[in-house]
Amino acid sequence: MRRILWCCCCLMLAAPAWAAGNQNLGLLEKLADQFLKHELALRAATWKLGQLDRRLVVPACDKPKADWATPGVTTGATAVAVSCPDLGWALRIPVRIDEKRVGVALNRAMAPGEQITADDVRLVDISNPALAGNVLTDASQAIGQVMRTGAPTGAWLRNFMVRAPYLVRSNQQVKVMAQGDGFSAEAEGTALGNAAQGDQISVRLSTGRVVRGTVQADGSVAVVF
Repeated sequence: MRRILWCCCCLMLAAPAWAAGNQNLGLLEKLADQFLKHELALRAATWKLGQLDRRLVVPACDKPKADWATPGVTTGATAVAVSCPDLGWALRIPVRIDEKRVGVALNRAMAPGEQITADDVRLVDISNPALAGNVLTDASQAIGQVMRTGAPTGAWLRNFMVRAPYLVRSNQQVKVMAQGDGFSAEAEGTALGNAAQGDQISVRLSTGRVVRGTVQADGSVAVVF
């Protein structure tokens, strides 16, 4: 009987020491929440963090870390991974992230080649972030641009649907500003295509020589030798 009592006392004394060596799961959840606050600080997002199964037992970690469980999925239903590199364990905490997204939509049907004005577009909430790929997020990204393709009223305006307006058109006479090592010169030439500011374009000079340069804001073409 004395031996049984002694064993029971040993187990009672050992139990707190054993528990103290296990990771506090609540601290891991707080770490995950702090991680989300940092990652989503600049995004109009709210989240609901799940809980770890309290039956889980892992050794206590001095420096646990938090990161996205799937780095490519940071909205909707996803998870935060909490881990201990020193001890080699990792756990996933589910999280639901709801993010308010807005996009540019057309107020009217537009045809290819039409230039977009402020009256042609509006900002609309995007309820499903999965549909937001390539959608312009600010009206300033659209105003003044030219439609590459036609689109109906209410269509999302995506970046591949617009382009900068042409400053130079095919067969137009343009000024060519040539620069090289220790020299600069001006000449006139004929544009061999359409181009917007910053685009590369070929120009045929009066001598018949064809040069290639970059369209400037004033419509001239800069050629560097």
